[in-house]
Amino acid sequence: MIGRAMTASWNKKLQKVQILALPFILMLFLCISPTMIWAADKNLPPYETQLRRLSSIVGALMHLDPLCNQSDPKSWHKTMTAILKAENPDDVRNRQLTDRFNQSYRTYSSTYETCNNQARKVTSLYREEATSILTNLQLKHAR
Repeated sequence: MIGRAMTASWNKKLQKVQILALPFILMLFLCISPTMIWAADKNLPPYETQLRRLSSIVGALMHLDPLCNQSDPKSWHKTMTAILKAENPDDVRNRQLTDRFNQSYRTYSSTYETCNNQARKVTSLYREEATSILTNLQLKHAR
């Protein structure tokens, strides 16, 4: 009987410590996390943000362009493959770029089942933005 009472008391104290420690742990995580991300991003090429955006756009266009313009969805997959081949990223960057492509594709395929005015507008804007990014990358970072 005494053992159970002590165990219950100990569990209550442990719960209090956990509740009090949780905000501290969260703050510590939030403080360390940006530093770790910044350190990891230090080694990325200067055009990484543009490349990530381009990956998302190509993923969206893989769904939207065939839907509205009857293009071949495989052509957008080939475009992404060509981007990855030209960039030759390490495994982590390859996964990040591919994930952006896939997430964008999934988002637009779950949003648009048929082509409508909004889908046409997004497709047009994304085609223009992709062209702009590619031109920018070629001019600034040609090897």
